[in-house]
Amino acid sequence: MEEDFLPTVTSPGAWNDSSTLEAAVGGTTERPWRSYTIYIVIHYLWIYCPPFILLLGIFGNVMTIVIMRRLKSDDSVVNIYFTAMAMTDTVVLCLNTLDQWIQYTFDLEMNGSHSVACKISTWFYTGAGTISCWYLVSMTVHRAMSVVWPHRVSVMCTRRTVILVLTGITVFFAALYSHYAIGFERVYLASHSGFRCTVKHDSDEYIYFLEHYFAYIELLVYCILPFVALVVSNGVLVWKLAASVKVAGTHLTQGDPDQALAHRKAANSVTLTVVTVSVAFMVLTLPASVSFILHYFAVSHERVSGYELAQAAFVERFTFLLIYLNHAVNFYLYCLTGRRFREEFVSVVWCGRNRRGRGGHQ
Repeated sequence: MEEDFLPTVTSPGAWNDSSTLEAAVGGTTERPWRSYTIYIVIHYLWIYCPPFILLLGIFGNVMTIVIMRRLKSDDSVVNIYFTAMAMTDTVVLCLNTLDQWIQYTFDLEMNGSHSVACKISTWFYTGAGTISCWYLVSMTVHRAMSVVWPHRVSVMCTRRTVILVLTGITVFFAALYSHYAIGFERVYLASHSGFRCTVKHDSDEYIYFLEHYFAYIELLVYCILPFVALVVSNGVLVWKLAASVKVAGTHLTQGDPDQALAHRKAANSVTLTVVTVSVAFMVLTLPASVSFILHYFAVSHERVSGYELAQAAFVERFTFLLIYLNHAVNFYLYCLTGRRFREEFVSVVWCGRNRRGRGGHQ
């Protein structure tokens, strides 16, 4: 069964208000907003797309962790970032995407079964999306610095330093989002004839804080600051990558088999992977950020027509699907852009087949 509410905040830490959309068209006699084609399209997308995203994402993230463990002896600290991102992306998919799909399709809510589960899961999945985002920012900035100051960064930014940076990011944003563990609880909603994990309806001060303060904080930490950092860092990476390709082409035309050329190719492969993942993040999360900026206050506070409400439903649910897809595609981008990663993946799959084959002949 379908939910009777639509998330009114398109950021990754969105909270759900069951009365907002119904109130927006309350008292009107026009065509029901759920009967419009644009709403029917997004309705079926929400039923059939999340399971596909979950399967792709969980498989890809698990394989990323496995492969990065096999490559942990490599000198590159990028492996640590890839592993950390895969772990947080899996948390988002399991605690958010799966729960939202089950709730929407079957009218069941996993984290509404117990008050503690409600608080912890809401805290975890709202924070995990932003933490994954800043892992990517940290990795991209690190890579940009390493191509500009290679010797200095290789000395200063060791594996221990990277782990400390990731730990600091995790602790900071876990603390920033900890209010969800206080403000959300298991509440009985008559409209659903059951319990839901949501904001207490008598918590006017907390709702005011979410709408007028934390919405801007989340816009800043999930949208504005990461985008600025990624655009600048990727600009540096693309510039250095283009220059390196030009140098490599000169060496090849001169017939120079120098070992430095092979090292440069490997470095360029890592840089290309980082750029690709960063661009994918910006492409997949930008619609949600724009939607949040343009529609949040209008949808939440103004009376709108049924068609406008159906449009809002399409935009918000479609942008959520793109955010979920962002947490599922990194493995496939690594395979697409990283030769070493592809080779290791083939090795993992081939070893598994060989073991099954030997077991079948015994």
